[in-house]
Amino acid sequence: MSRSAAERRPPVPPVPAGGPGALLFVYGTLMFPEVVSALIGRVPPMESAAAPGWRAARLRDRLYPGLVRRVEADEAPAAGRVIVGLDPWDRAVFDAFEGSAYEAAPLVLADGRQADAYCWLDAAEATDEDWDAHTFADGHLGDYVLRCAAWRARLPDPVGAEPDRCAEPDRCEPRFGVSRPVP
Repeated sequence: MSRSAAERRPPVPPVPAGGPGALLFVYGTLMFPEVVSALIGRVPPMESAAAPGWRAARLRDRLYPGLVRRVEADEAPAAGRVIVGLDPWDRAVFDAFEGSAYEAAPLVLADGRQADAYCWLDAAEATDEDWDAHTFADGHLGDYVLRCAAWRARLPDPVGAEPDRCAEPDRCEPRFGVSRPVP
């Protein structure tokens, strides 16, 4: 017996500890607005940030990095961005995108704020080299964005039927079948 689409959806995630809009530190492909837009249909505010004690490691045979602990704590922090204003729907999409190879965990940023980050779980796959965002952007970003958009198009709505957030339907735009206010 096959399950309905609603039964195949992941459950609605709990609201992050910081509530809606909790900070998410990103250090790899999610630093690129084009990738974020392909996944969640918008680009929330992003700020430069760094995570001391961590690095974005190049992973064997992968285009994307994994966030792993630095061997020497006094080395340069992982450079990245903080995404602000994500809601549970956005986070559910990112959780599905990152998959089981990553675990969302809290960390402390260089400026003292706490943020969640997707930490790589298989340290044996991390090389000694840091991931290079410029090399990725120059050689792979365009194709990667297309792959992300194709992946997102196949993903069922990760949190089921989201309540319509738009009080003025003539001022709303669709976002994966859900209306959002047009700024």
